[in-house]
Amino acid sequence: MVDMDLYQKISILGPSAQYDTCGPKDFATTTNIPGVYHAKLAGNRVCRLFKVLQTNLCINNCRYCAFRSGRSCTRTTATADEMAKAFDSAYSRRLVDGFFLSSGIQKNADYTMSRLLDTAVILRKKYQYRGYLHLKIMPGSSDSCVANALRLANRVSLNIESPTESTLAELSPDKDLKKGFYNTLNKIKKQLRRLKLAGQRTPSLTTQFVIGAGQETDAQVIRATFHLYQNFGLSRVFYSAFRPVSQTPLEHKPAESLTREHRLYQSDFLMRFYKFKPWQIPLDANGRLLTDVDPKMAWAKLNPQVFPINLNKARFYDLLKIPGLGPTGAQKIIKVRGKTKINSLDKLKNQRLQLEKIKKFVCF
Repeated sequence: MVDMDLYQKISILGPSAQYDTCGPKDFATTTNIPGVYHAKLAGNRVCRLFKVLQTNLCINNCRYCAFRSGRSCTRTTATADEMAKAFDSAYSRRLVDGFFLSSGIQKNADYTMSRLLDTAVILRKKYQYRGYLHLKIMPGSSDSCVANALRLANRVSLNIESPTESTLAELSPDKDLKKGFYNTLNKIKKQLRRLKLAGQRTPSLTTQFVIGAGQETDAQVIRATFHLYQNFGLSRVFYSAFRPVSQTPLEHKPAESLTREHRLYQSDFLMRFYKFKPWQIPLDANGRLLTDVDPKMAWAKLNPQVFPINLNKARFYDLLKIPGLGPTGAQKIIKVRGKTKINSLDKLKNQRLQLEKIKKFVCF
């Protein structure tokens, strides 16, 4: 490492954080402020995040990662005081709305976590910051580190990366799905339960899959996602389409299609909001989602016996089976039919619904 001032460090540690996904589409701001990212939220809202790594040093040798230990690149580390100062400078000038702090693994999980936690403590105490703070938890972290992260953060993330032991071993030979990810996830689950029982605030929990770097199938990702939602209460699962990085073992592997990433998000929404089960989501013979049609429409075409659905009688979750109709649209239909009988789609003209899409699947 070479000596750098704080601006130079953030200029490296900000762009380095692009590989940690915090929204379906992260994109760099058009300004020249290092570390500031725009994360897209629901309803087309945007959250300006100060999104950085504490260090891009890493002991792991993940085959796809720009910061794998075997790759030659400029390395730097910010101290807790430096990182807190950099964020406070951006926040006090109203350039950012929140803080996403991650890190490469330096020495071991707890050593790395202690530095992230030191930054968070300085922010909360010295700078009296009370806003949004997202902390990355390192696989293999101790109970005390997990507890402190949950106490300080509004959101925590623990990245799974790949759905099975074999696919993770293929990508990240230094990592272990059971001993690393699931062992730490169980610690988080227990700590969150204690906080809830004590009536205390609990942060949200997310994870991320890297899609297309290995040989994982969509079926494996979907099953793992459902398991995480059902058993660990995750708020979100993110999917990051693989992009090749020079000077890594996968530098010549083609980039993964963004369509595949998008289809996984659609399947995710079906499980979270529409009560679909993994086995209901249509896949091809290779366990992959269909690229030419969204999974809900594919399901509708495979289940013609379900349709047409009566807009005057169907329950909320039955309405959600209609292609082109989401939770907000279903609520609108229920509200309209509470006032008048729906005898044609004309009764729904002012409700901003995809009437052309849903008309093939409904009756009155």
